[in-house]
Amino acid sequence: MVSSRALIGLLVAASSLAVALSDGGATLFSYEVGSPDGPQNWGKLSLAYKACGQGKQQSPIDIVTKQAVPNAHLDSLNRTYGAVSATLINDGHDITLEFGGKVGTITVNGKVYSFDKMHWHSPSDHTINGQRFPLELHLVHKSADGALAVIGILYQLGAPDSFYYQLKRQLVEMANDQCHFGEEESHVEVGLIHLRSMQKRTGSYFRYTGSLTVPPCTENVVWSVLGKVRQISKEQLELLKAPLPGNDNRPTQPVNGRKVQFYNPPNSTISFQM
Repeated sequence: MVSSRALIGLLVAASSLAVALSDGGATLFSYEVGSPDGPQNWGKLSLAYKACGQGKQQSPIDIVTKQAVPNAHLDSLNRTYGAVSATLINDGHDITLEFGGKVGTITVNGKVYSFDKMHWHSPSDHTINGQRFPLELHLVHKSADGALAVIGILYQLGAPDSFYYQLKRQLVEMANDQCHFGEEESHVEVGLIHLRSMQKRTGSYFRYTGSLTVPPCTENVVWSVLGKVRQISKEQLELLKAPLPGNDNRPTQPVNGRKVQFYNPPNSTISFQM
């Protein structure tokens, strides 16, 4: 039999949960397809996540190369990234590298965006002609008015990528950190990190308007998915995956008539048949 005091406590807890959901408070979600809090149900978990279920410009998508529209007038995405102090953060869903200072900028459609952070998804969020890749890196850029432009880099297994040597020790430390996710995050200081390898000549890429690939699935994100697939070793991929409980990719979303453009400057490399 439940006492009146206990019953009041339960009602207060339920009320607090309802408020958290209604005002966009932190809400747990998962990447497990078919689960109550999985991708198909993100839009039902919180009013703040409504776009995940009702948005018409959601990401990721399957990019069909033969349907991409060539556009030689798109941005070159030239960028210079400096060395900066950084912190690895594991929130139980994804691993993010956050910067402790200014890194660099890109200009997209005449607007300047500052490099804000990077995070990984394994396997990849985006697919190309139906093919999913072992890893996708998102370089997230933010403008002064809060708009977002993301560069997506796809990886296949092969030779090691020199950038990830800088994170090896910290990723091992993070994998051994026993956190109660949902209540806390795992933070590991990286120190000074060099980002020169992330500013390699961009070359070809696919451009479309989409959304964040995690809740709240905010739309009007300018996506540029690079046309050259990079390599990463199996060991490096396993280091990135080890701190997480499983895969952290969102299923591809309907294109809904959106146009995918293709930028392919002279002497650039494209890893796909166009």
